[in-house]
Formats: sequence, C-alpha cells, structure tokens
Amino acid sequence: MLRKQEEQLRRFRQDLFSTEPADSGLASVLPTTVLEQLRAEGRTVPHRFGPVRSVTDRNAVLSIVGDIIDQAVLLERPGREGAVLTLSVAARHKQLGTRQAVDPQEARAWVEAIVGPKWLPHFYAAGALSGSTSGGTSTSGRLTTQYFYLFLGADGVPQAEPEHQLGVQLTSLAPAP
Repeated sequence: MLRKQEEQLRRFRQDLFSTEPADSGLASVLPTTVLEQLRAEGRTVPHRFGPVRSVTDRNAVLSIVGDIIDQAVLLERPGREGAVLTLSVAARHKQLGTRQAVDPQEARAWVEAIVGPKWLPHFYAAGALSGSTSGGTSTSGRLTTQYFYLFLGADGVPQAEPEHQLGVQLTSLAPAP
C-alpha cells in the first residue's frame, strides 16, 4: 500500500497540512464563492486522496477526504478555540459505482499511512457515520464511510477528546498500554 501510493500519499499529506489555501489542488477548481463561504465558516478547502484500490476488497476503490474545521463550528461551542482535522474513508464498487462499506482496519491503515505513527495516537475513530440510499444520503441506510478526528488547540498541539455532543462514541487510536 505504501510503496504503490508513496508519491500520492506524500502530496496528500503535504496538501493536508499546508497552511496555504493555494496549495490545495481543489482550490483551483472550486468557484470563488464556494471558497469564500468555506473561509467564512472557518473551514479550509477539503483535500482528496484517491481513488485507490482497496487492499481488502478487490471490487472496491477508496477515496479519502481530509478537512479542517474550527472546533467551535463542529462542536457547536461558540468561542471554542482550535481546529479539528477530519479524515473520512469511503468506498465505491469499481464497476457499479455504488457506495459500499469500508473495512475499519483498512481505513485505519490508510489513516496511519497518511499521518504516520507520531500523529496516529492523537486521532479518534468515530466509526461509520454516513450512508446512502437510492434517494440520497440517509443515516437509516447502510453506514459506509469511516471517520477519524484529530483535535488541535489554537497553538496546533493535539488535544484529548473534548466534551462534545457529536452523538457518536469516539475511540482513541493510541495503542493500549
């Protein structure tokens, strides 16, 4: 996985952790109004990695999206300082194009490949949070996309899971002692 995608992983990691909006490949294709709205909401342009072939399902291709948002926005706590880095791992059937569930262990392996062993212990898995039905997005459908969070203080230093009302149980990716 690492050998085959080394260059693409390096570029994704660089784009994701860059503080310059111009470094995002998506910034060049999104309309200015969308970019301005994202910045007004305290967000950055999402960064994409993939599609890449799944290593656990020969019929799946994976896409990974990285997004950074203010903690105050995500946690609905006005005045809260810091940011949240979200990584989501989604899969589609490579021929049918339909969404499918991502193996949680494979999703974790991709997150580790992206952030490295130094940052991984600061991430939290939120599990599968999104699903789709033929009519659009629905939480009543099969949950397919795996989500991971990294909470950063205003100083950029990783923080422990803050008190939140996200409606999901977060699990630390730190190795058990």
